[in-house]
Amino acid sequence: MKEFLTDVTQLRERARAQRDQGPVAEAYGADLPRVLEVLNSALATEIVCVLRYHQHHFAAKSLAWEPVAAEFLVHADDMLNLIEDIA
Repeated sequence: MKEFLTDVTQLRERARAQRDQGPVAEAYGADLPRVLEVLNSALATEIVCVLRYHQHHFAAKSLAWEPVAAEFLVHADDMLNLIEDIA
């Protein structure tokens, strides 16, 4: 049983030592700064879409504006939930 505890201790030490490197493994071959740039750009685009849907929701004025405004609000909420799930 002592041998197993030693292995767990070593595993924990190695995990703590590698924790500062983040979730990216050494074998990951992509250009990490570029990947982060693309992901941040995609997230920014989604946030802009949420803001636009909210703007359309508040700006919707016509004979049938209430259902249209409600639909924009549904889209905004859906996209905001998606962003929260990703982030």
